[in-house]
Amino acid sequence: MLTNEITDSLIHLAKKYETSAFLEKDPSQFMHRYRTSRDQEAVAFLASSMSFGQRKQILSHVETVLKSAGNSPSDWIIEKGYKKLFTNGDNSFYRMYTHNDFLIFFDTLRSFLLKSDTIGNHFKNLYLSNTGTVTDTKHNTDSNSTDTSPTYLSPLICTSFPENCHLIPHTKGTAAKRVNMFLRWMVRDKSPVDLGLWKDWYHKKDLLIPLDTHVMQEAAKLGLFETTKNGNIPSASMKTAVQLTGLMDQVFPGDPCKADFALFGLGVDKEEN
Repeated sequence: MLTNEITDSLIHLAKKYETSAFLEKDPSQFMHRYRTSRDQEAVAFLASSMSFGQRKQILSHVETVLKSAGNSPSDWIIEKGYKKLFTNGDNSFYRMYTHNDFLIFFDTLRSFLLKSDTIGNHFKNLYLSNTGTVTDTKHNTDSNSTDTSPTYLSPLICTSFPENCHLIPHTKGTAAKRVNMFLRWMVRDKSPVDLGLWKDWYHKKDLLIPLDTHVMQEAAKLGLFETTKNGNIPSASMKTAVQLTGLMDQVFPGDPCKADFALFGLGVDKEEN
């Protein structure tokens, strides 16, 4: 339940954490190194897809890939430069993800780039082919329904990858935390963190909050989730993401994912202090 006190606190926290300083320890920092939207999109998608586990390890492993990628990661992908870094086999590269997993991931991104020139163009065309228009934003907000198409962009992105691409979630009703984080980076504008490259064809009011562990924990402490019949916090799912995003739209009208900075930032601060 939202109170004036909680609302004021969320607004204060979002202002506190949505600054350029946020980039210093966050995977979003990498996309800011590049000048072309083509490279920024490719790097952002890579960094977001690897964003789980300890942040130091995330940053270290993304850095390893980008050193191999050189000045233009998108050209590196098209030219199959990743095949020099990743070799066939089930050896781990990052946690449970193997070299084969990354080969499938980059092979798929390469097919997008060859077909549409940029990742943004590819997903824009995918979105338009499913909705018919960029203004078609009628979402299913029935909390008892699992129907999410043709509404949010994250499920369309997930299904555009083959099922054996393990870096992308394929479970029905998934919260798709990392994909939704990537979309926040791409869509939200007027931010020192998010790039807003896709704001002309997808609306920030239609984004979903990425359900990171920190976000779930802080939202629960604030009473922003409806508990289960057993009194437990609900699992991270599409349904939960829709519910929390709808509630945060009351705090940040038209820009509910601004709350991600408040909830995530507060959780990380508590963890590090």
